[in-house]
Amino acid sequence: MNTRLRLTMLATVFALLTPTTSILHAQMPAATDGIDVPDGTRKCIKPKERAPKPTDLLFTPLTCLEPVVNVSATTGNQAESFVNVNPTNTNNLVATSNDPFTNSIFRAYSTDAGATWTRGTIATGVACCDGQAAWDTFGNLFLVYINNSVSQINVILSTDGGVTFSAPVTAGSGSVDQPSIAVGNGSVWVDWNSSGSMVARGAPVTGLGTWGPFNAQQAIPSATGSFGGIAVGPGPNGGKVIVTYQSPTGGQGPATIFANVDADGLGAGGFGARITVSSTNVGGFDFIPAQSGRSVDAEAGLVWDATGGPFNNRIYLVYTDETVNENNDTDIIMRTSTDDGATWSAPVRVNDDATTNSQFLPYVTLDSTTGTVAVGFHDCRNDDGVNGTNNIPNDDAEYFGTFTTDGGATWASNRRLSGGFSNAAAAGNGVDYGDYVGLSAFAGKLYTLWADNANCDGTNPNGTLHQFDLYANPLTLTGGSPTPTPTATPTATATATFTPTPTPTATATATATATFTPTPTPTPTPTPRATPTPRPRPTPVPRP
Repeated sequence: MNTRLRLTMLATVFALLTPTTSILHAQMPAATDGIDVPDGTRKCIKPKERAPKPTDLLFTPLTCLEPVVNVSATTGNQAESFVNVNPTNTNNLVATSNDPFTNSIFRAYSTDAGATWTRGTIATGVACCDGQAAWDTFGNLFLVYINNSVSQINVILSTDGGVTFSAPVTAGSGSVDQPSIAVGNGSVWVDWNSSGSMVARGAPVTGLGTWGPFNAQQAIPSATGSFGGIAVGPGPNGGKVIVTYQSPTGGQGPATIFANVDADGLGAGGFGARITVSSTNVGGFDFIPAQSGRSVDAEAGLVWDATGGPFNNRIYLVYTDETVNENNDTDIIMRTSTDDGATWSAPVRVNDDATTNSQFLPYVTLDSTTGTVAVGFHDCRNDDGVNGTNNIPNDDAEYFGTFTTDGGATWASNRRLSGGFSNAAAAGNGVDYGDYVGLSAFAGKLYTLWADNANCDGTNPNGTLHQFDLYANPLTLTGGSPTPTPTATPTATATATFTPTPTPTATATATATATFTPTPTPTPTPTPRATPTPRPRPTPVPRP
């Protein structure tokens, strides 16, 4: 019997002696506890963190399997992360995430391509969660988040590489959830769920620090749903805009992924009729072993090629599907459109494993310098119940990435990017890995960031298999060809502009990240893909 198995058996004994802790599935973070919010569609409401598992103390750091860097190295759980690269200076990276119980957004920035990071918070004391960010070609870094009373969608701007951010501009208010943000050629757009339906607003951008105001809030026809994204494509008035979402928002599936398109961007026209993109067996709250506390949704996301290259005007939409409803064999799927979203291609499977384990929380991004499209996702393929943190198969995840250079028809061999297995239950995080993970691609590189508690490098201050830190490991995107940059001058709506006043962020400390040489390990031989047997569908936990 090996040492890990002995430890696992001992851990099991301790677990049986440890009283279970019940949690509510819908609570908003406060300084010490949560409050119930009776709105079943609102995934922004964060359950309080669970008590750490004392059995985790039995595990010690493993050798890193890949050359990862701990970006956050901060106590507590950091999850639902975004990483952005400055298109005017690729040495400048900014990472953001939820920072539970601080009413702030965690922020770290790097000026040396990710070798070292300066850490702190933004929207300090006034933010709930759900921060997402986008960097435009002027050098504007826009970040959207939900305020600490969960009643406003706010946007802040940095013009100095993520060091300071402006005062917030409120884009929407009321019953709000899960905003997304995207930039175009002279525009910035935000969408979010408002009282159960998707809405959006856009604003012109004419230079560094010069943008706005937002146009009127646009109701999107028949857009009852949530948990999606927004993208800006080519075209006048800042570019055409597409939003995607899934409906219904509750249950474990099936569900349908929809899209709506605004063909004239910031022009007078609005969003067109709802378009059906795909069905999926992944519902709005679909429980899988690796995300058994929070659940996952299909997490549809998209990018719109505006590079002027061979795939210009192509839309790429990624989402999660399940081979048979409730069998936990979730896959990452891509569909594309070449006619402004009117019709969509057949599905293409992005993950290349031969297992029936789970892949989840995909994110798609496009390298505007080459037209290469990349996808990152959490992946349980290597957790067979023996090679993991415990004897339970399919509940430990690693992080993987891949890319396509032929318009989404084929995908490069999936590459593991994380340094070891993570386990969400061990993190005690109310949202497990979270509801999304945001990435960026630029100049032939995919910049990744994910929640990780493997602690393979020993830098997590909470220890191994405890709270999540944010880890990074970029993926080189080979085979892409440079594409022409559009020469059209951004067309802005003729409205007055304003320049937000920068305000300093919380005190941050520059911290050098230790480097190491990863130990190569053999690639596991995939097992044949068996025909899954559906499991009985559990009754979803009702929202308080």
